[in-house]
Amino acid sequence: MKKAITVCLVFVSLVLLNACEDRIESTDYFPLGVGLTWEYRHQTNTQGRSTHGTYTVTNYAKSKIDDENTTVRRTDDGRDYYLIRKPDGIYRYATRTLFETHPKKDNTPRMVLPIPYLDFPNTQWSASTTHYIIKRTGPSTISSANDTIEDFVMNYHVASIDETVEVPAGRFENCILVEGDATLTLFADPYTGFEDIPIKTREWYAPGIGLVKLERTEPLDTRVYKGGSYTFELTNFSD
Repeated sequence: MKKAITVCLVFVSLVLLNACEDRIESTDYFPLGVGLTWEYRHQTNTQGRSTHGTYTVTNYAKSKIDDENTTVRRTDDGRDYYLIRKPDGIYRYATRTLFETHPKKDNTPRMVLPIPYLDFPNTQWSASTTHYIIKRTGPSTISSANDTIEDFVMNYHVASIDETVEVPAGRFENCILVEGDATLTLFADPYTGFEDIPIKTREWYAPGIGLVKLERTEPLDTRVYKGGSYTFELTNFSD
């Protein structure tokens, strides 16, 4: 009887512990609780045209990689992101696509958002990123081996901690605004050669919710490549 009671108490304790870990704190700007789902709408403007779409992200499960406890964040385009919470911030630890049987660890964990969140204005960090908008639209004399747009480094900083943002999901106050700047060196076209493209991003994170809005600009208009702007807005959040 005592053994049965002990087992029950251990089980209840584990359930309560998991519940505490998954509870959304009102001061958490990047919740990692399993079951949380974010739905977004996005709009891309390039070459005078606009395209629209939707995007869904879900904290799918917990997973252990090596000695790290990760949260698997799954997107509706078939990609999993393995996220970890460290004392100094939220990091992306690994990724996996539909064509991979196991997650692929990043060479270096990529910081997504630093902790403490409100250490303003001294919070700065750098992380690798990829292009969102720029696409090749014309022929080039450059060899295909050098034609790939490589990832590049974005420098981030917390620009504000008291932003108010209105998106389709509602009005959010006391948001963190993260701004990022980068320079992408690209073989623009055979006439101008290589060109430095200023890439800028702005991300708003709401307490207890996470990312509610993102704006990205990649200005480029050549015979070979076209850039533009990108907007990402929260339409629904559920737990």
